Amino acid sequence: MKVLAYARVSTENQVKSGSLEDQKNQIKRFCELQGHELLDILCDAGLSALSDRPAWRRAMEMARERKIQAIVVTKLDRWGRSVKDLVTSIDELRRLGVHFISIGDNLDTSTPNGRLLFHILSAFAEFEREIIRERMQAGRERAKAQGKILHRPKKRLDEREIRRLYELGLSARSIGKIMGVSHNTVLSRLREMGVKIR
Repeated sequence: MKVLAYARVSTENQVKSGSLEDQKNQIKRFCELQGHELLDILCDAGLSALSDRPAWRRAMEMARERKIQAIVVTKLDRWGRSVKDLVTSIDELRRLGVHFISIGDNLDTSTPNGRLLFHILSAFAEFEREIIRERMQAGRERAKAQGKILHRPKKRLDEREIRRLYELGLSARSIGKIMGVSHNTVLSRLREMGVKIR
């Protein structure tokens, strides 16, 4: 398979200690043994959030452009920092027809065993989401029982001015800028006043 490798370290000390080089060497050996064509090894260092990892984003772009058949990492925690991140991104790769291989975790979504392991991961992610949802609901019910306001107070706006500006032909976006609110807030207030949205 044509594979792209991804390696990541969390701190500059790990870069200096050779952790990044260790990951690269492990990936190269794995690809040689398996007969995979290693196109490139993309690396991020000292970063954590997925949105702040340029090499990770580039790997996903290459997958979307169908330039690769698989992505290889040394361990799952190099690819994602949470079960949710892992499942979401690996599921997108699966939909794109790109396999995901984690050498140290024996996860290879091109095999039946790898797909089974991924489904188990997905089940854990769903369980985690349900637990969080239940906790949030319990928290809301507790707050409600204590008489706490569960939503942001409605912003005071001059609704007559909003109506006047809208009837003069200004767009909701322009009115929002004048009033210091989003255009969605303007549209919501206009609907509440019974103004027909053009």
